[in-house]
Amino acid sequence: MSLKTLPKPNVVLPEVAVKKSYTVAIHVAAWALFGAWVFYFLYGNSALSFAKVLDVLVGLLINIFIFYFNWYVLISRYLARNRILLYIAAVLTTLVAIAILRAPLDFYFFREFNREMTQLYSSERILQYIMGGLVLVFISSALKVTGNYIRNERRNKELETQKLTAELAFLKSQVNPHFLFNTLNNIYSLAYQQHPETPDAIMKLSLLMRYMLYESNDALVSLEKEVDHIHNFIALQKLRLREQTSIRFNIEGDLQGKQIAPMLLMTLVENAFKHGLVSKNEIGIILNLVVREDSLLFSTINNTSQHKKRDFGGIGLENLKRRLNLLYDKQHELTFEEKDGTFYATLKLYFKPINQIKL
Repeated sequence: MSLKTLPKPNVVLPEVAVKKSYTVAIHVAAWALFGAWVFYFLYGNSALSFAKVLDVLVGLLINIFIFYFNWYVLISRYLARNRILLYIAAVLTTLVAIAILRAPLDFYFFREFNREMTQLYSSERILQYIMGGLVLVFISSALKVTGNYIRNERRNKELETQKLTAELAFLKSQVNPHFLFNTLNNIYSLAYQQHPETPDAIMKLSLLMRYMLYESNDALVSLEKEVDHIHNFIALQKLRLREQTSIRFNIEGDLQGKQIAPMLLMTLVENAFKHGLVSKNEIGIILNLVVREDSLLFSTINNTSQHKKRDFGGIGLENLKRRLNLLYDKQHELTFEEKDGTFYATLKLYFKPINQIKL
């Protein structure tokens, strides 16, 4: 079965572009002020010349290189991975190498501004270069770590808010008074007839409500619990569906030891039942779950109206896509396709600890 990936607009949000431009402007302004201060400190009381400007500019470019080399390379490669000793060694190696390269530049080209340099390489001069570089590395690291900490805190809050939004949207769209009324009506009819399935139906409703109201508050749940929840949901739906609607749930693979974020699969199941009973096609509702060692593949196939074009952007599916982007960024594939009165939804998910935020 060939599925078409839901198109994603390749558009940069205005607020994101503004934030990036604002950040770049701050960096440029900070370096301009720093360069102006250095020039005033060194040559403020002397006549302006091209050589002096070039001296300050070259020094500024070297400092900018140290700052951003630490920012984009050393921190990401070593500090963010808790390789502290390697990070320290990399910083010192970088600063020593830059000092060795910078000394001839100052000695041969800017000697008139560095008259204290009596020899090409001196321990005092090399140490001065290294100490200056360490200050820049410290500032760079402090700003980077602080900025990432603030972003992580914001993302954690957004994650919690989005999780709550998805849960509330699910409760609003599925576990509503109408659904409960129909389910309780069916259970009442079973009880009135003294049907032997009455206790089991009550228990399934209790488990369904307990899972959605309490257990789904956890960041991760076992895949077995999520599947049990789907089974209970299907059983209660069958009480409501008096007609002979075909409902199949096929499972392949070992569920044990696997964990996912709660109610991700249930969103697709709820969507299949919500839109899959509008026609009398023989397909009905088909749910397929294939579990591998590092991933799962969950698909739903259901009838849909041939007279009404399907909207792939409902509240439930939009919340699902947003949660997947937050919890499983670049670790999932979600696709939809509608063809000849049949709707296909497929979710491929790679197991991993959620909300892993790197420096």
